[in-house]
Amino acid sequence: MTIVELHKITPELEHECTQLSVSTEQLDLVASNADSLVHAVNEPTSIPYGIFAEGRMVGFILFDNERYTDGYYWILRFMIDGRYQGQGYGKSAIKEVIKMLSSREDCKQIRVSHIPHNLTANKLYKDVGFTETGEFEDNGDIILAYTM
Repeated sequence: MTIVELHKITPELEHECTQLSVSTEQLDLVASNADSLVHAVNEPTSIPYGIFAEGRMVGFILFDNERYTDGYYWILRFMIDGRYQGQGYGKSAIKEVIKMLSSREDCKQIRVSHIPHNLTANKLYKDVGFTETGEFEDNGDIILAYTM
């Protein structure tokens, strides 16, 4: 199994984080990390993390560290830099988030959503145990859930 560590994005890590990018073909599938960091400032329940492997940042994830107003914990943003995709970092990072949140008594379900044509994300989430809820975000994104 690929080993990753999640480290909170501090001001010292922001520049490195914003330099990460998905491949050109995927640019329409995820927000930029700069946009995600701005989103994090405006979303008091969430905290941004860098995904590290062997001492280097390979990706970014933003997820709730307390239950959101709808009663769920959400993974809000997630990406692996194009140079590091296909090496198991994404799957390991999602498993790490599940492990972190499963220790919370009030965390009964983690939710995530993605653009309908992002089949790679759909497969990744299902590979680690998420299932489609049959629900959709207002913008049409598919919602998946991981039940503890």
